[in-house]
Amino acid sequence: MTPGATARVKERILIVDDEEAMRELLLALFRKNGLEAAAVPGTAEGLDFVAAARPEVVIVDHRLSGGGGVDFIRRVKERFPEVKCLFMTAFDSPDVFCEALEAGASDTVRKPFDILTMLGKVWHLLTEPETPTGEGRRG
Repeated sequence: MTPGATARVKERILIVDDEEAMRELLLALFRKNGLEAAAVPGTAEGLDFVAAARPEVVIVDHRLSGGGGVDFIRRVKERFPEVKCLFMTAFDSPDVFCEALEAGASDTVRKPFDILTMLGKVWHLLTEPETPTGEGRRG
């Protein structure tokens, strides 16, 4: 399904970022495009939300209150391997992106990002087929 499709299915997205402005921007972007989204500021709230609501995609920042984004992804994937994680960071270090992918992130995005790029990455994660392990394809 594409962002302009008439018959939309509500998808579940969780944003985990300690910056309120980023949470609000992403919430507005997804809701404007017919996607159901929620946002929390830290890892503890994020893990609670994932356990209760089982979102399909979790967008997680690198630096978070309550722990780092890479560790958060690792903890989510250990308990809920079917949940796809999109890692975002302002750091321009290949090591950081590799760490996130090794922890189980399905994709990464560097901040600042183009909103159409972010929307495209999320749509891709929501619509790609799952592998037997519950993870989407990387590539």
